[in-house]
Amino acid sequence: MSFVRKPRPYSSGLPSAPVSAPRAPWVPKEKAPRPARPRGPRSSWAGAVTALAGLGALLVLVVGLSGLWNAVARDWQFRSAAAGVLDVVR
Repeated sequence: MSFVRKPRPYSSGLPSAPVSAPRAPWVPKEKAPRPARPRGPRSSWAGAVTALAGLGALLVLVVGLSGLWNAVARDWQFRSAAAGVLDVVR
């Protein structure tokens, strides 16, 4: 199926509508100045990315401190157990 308009066999090739007068050149309208709107707090994707980066840094800090605390606690338990074994051996 073709959507191209085919010429009619009885057409003379001239446009069927009368020729209109040429249009006047386009002249841009003068724009009225816009009233200044108050600038409120702006939230953008940059703020969201910064917040996510801050939360990620906080998470890394908490996990790191937790691992450090667990290492110190494990060392303390090992030393305590070693001291108990030494007491039994003596």
